[in-house]
Amino acid sequence: MLKSGKGIYLYLVLLLIWITLTGCAQQNTPTRNPEYESQNVIVEGDIDQPKEITVGEMRALPQQKLDASLTRTTGLLEEFKATGPEVKDVLEHAGINYQDYKGIGFAGKDDYYCLVTPEIMAERQLILALTIDGQSELPDELRPARLCVQGEFGPYWVKMVDRIILYKEIPEKDINSVWVFKNLAEGIEPYQYEYYGSKDDAIELAQIFSRFDNVNSKAFFTMKSSDGFKKNEAINMVSQRYYIKVTGEGAPMNMAPNIKLGMNVMHIAWFSTNADAAFFPEEIVELTGQQQIEAQKGISLRAILEEVGLTDIDNKQFELVGTDGNSVKVSGQDLNKGILLTQDDGSYPVVWTEGEGLSPIDNLMRIRSV
Repeated sequence: MLKSGKGIYLYLVLLLIWITLTGCAQQNTPTRNPEYESQNVIVEGDIDQPKEITVGEMRALPQQKLDASLTRTTGLLEEFKATGPEVKDVLEHAGINYQDYKGIGFAGKDDYYCLVTPEIMAERQLILALTIDGQSELPDELRPARLCVQGEFGPYWVKMVDRIILYKEIPEKDINSVWVFKNLAEGIEPYQYEYYGSKDDAIELAQIFSRFDNVNSKAFFTMKSSDGFKKNEAINMVSQRYYIKVTGEGAPMNMAPNIKLGMNVMHIAWFSTNADAAFFPEEIVELTGQQQIEAQKGISLRAILEEVGLTDIDNKQFELVGTDGNSVKVSGQDLNKGILLTQDDGSYPVVWTEGEGLSPIDNLMRIRSV
């Protein structure tokens, strides 16, 4: 029995500390549901054999707390508190050094997918959230883990992550042909894609790829929106049931059954494979600005090529081909003397600085290096 006021006071202080610590422990203690804890994430791809790590094992790794905030492509801000291990620690637990790979893909149970490069992993903290807003047992639409990439737009925040795909070699991009998307897609019957109550024209990427000269299935498929957001995918992940919506709200926009509203890349300015790029003039102008030749304003041909990633322009020769088959050859150094116009009739003519002796193009199909 405590015999003094000081003793009682000390007892109460110790009791309060014990209650506080016990409460914290309960909040941080993972779920004890064995079935839930046995859920796993499979690591596959360019490794000798697939590996797996369970939710319980991931909870035993160092846990990072994150005041997560992401902006969806709709502009909606989503905020929550997340706790979980860093992706690099998860891979290290499986005996894998992420720096040995050129790309790392994250896929959810709904087959939604995103690809990140080691550069993103070096610049951003990537967390596989196991606890969100204090919930250690996540709802079905999030479990077993959610990828959190602070500072990146919503399309990178994959839910229900159950696979990590490693890519040891990804072919370097060497863009040598740049297409006007509308003219490239001419003759392809649009698919009426119904999406959240709206039915709009969409072009299947597989049909676009069939018109390219060379598509390497191991390369990156890169999209960039007119606001500067860029997203990479593995080409083999977008070659089936993947579309570019060309009419309606947010178009041009990527569409697929596993892409939920707000996870799309809206107002796509251009996309590229390993060797080809296609662009939307009305969108890419937001990235390149305009150039004036005499009384006309348009998009600098050189600026278009630079924007989509074509390199060593000055030392190359190019051929501009129109939809009517007519063409003109020009040096890379002279490309800045031409601009692409956008006409009300839907055509995209090319005009040149007067006196250069270069023939105009009535409606540009593509620019290719020769």
